[in-house]
Amino acid sequence: MEYYLHEVPGRLRIKIPALKRDAYRAREIQQVIRSLPGVQSTSANTLTGSITVHYDPGQVRSGVIVAHLSREDYIDVARAISNKPKTDTALARAGQTAAKVLLGLAMERLFQGSPLGILTAFI
Repeated sequence: MEYYLHEVPGRLRIKIPALKRDAYRAREIQQVIRSLPGVQSTSANTLTGSITVHYDPGQVRSGVIVAHLSREDYIDVARAISNKPKTDTALARAGQTAAKVLLGLAMERLFQGSPLGILTAFI
């Protein structure tokens, strides 16, 4: 059983398969999360098995919320899948592309008007 975590600052969505069609468990988990300082609201969807948490990032971090749920045995962080690695990979690719473009522009200006200018156009 895997748990999916999606996070943007101030909002955390956790997919917990055990929540599907279990309103009692959903209410139970919401109470546990609401007991944390900085949590503003929670919303559970028993059809999809997910819970959304709105929180104040100045008072509580998403990692604290996840760790609290793990301590209470609602999720297993070893089986959690996050959107963070995908975001990091996309940002790294964008950074590499931007660096190549900037290097190409710099090389073009440096060798402008010389035979090396033609060569740098292919880099």
